[in-house]
Amino acid sequence: MRSNQTDLPILEKEIELRLQEYESHLKKGDSIALGNMYMEDAEIIPSVVGKENITKVFGNMIRGGTTGSSFKTTKLWGNEQLFVEDGTETWYHTNGTAVGSGRYLLVWKKDDGKWKILRDTWFSDKKK
Repeated sequence: MRSNQTDLPILEKEIELRLQEYESHLKKGDSIALGNMYMEDAEIIPSVVGKENITKVFGNMIRGGTTGSSFKTTKLWGNEQLFVEDGTETWYHTNGTAVGSGRYLLVWKKDDGKWKILRDTWFSDKKK
């Protein structure tokens, strides 16, 4: 899957805007809005299946004090219907302290003209 060169910057901007929405929803503590960024049949690999369960995971994170995030896309590839994003992330506690960092891989799919997450997985940095 490859986008033609003229479409790639537009698609990259669309994904960047969705990541900003994700960060905003987390900062507001809105697990429902976060869950709505996922497809109905989405999965957080390896063990969370379905948007309802994903929403519960975000609710638990928020109640535990994780309400901040920062994402940096390192690679994108795909087309107008399906996009894969590779990047780095940092998660923050409500008090501003970094509580984790690592890499992530997202598969984005167009759903009624809007990018939603179909598959999500992340890997924490190894402790030194």
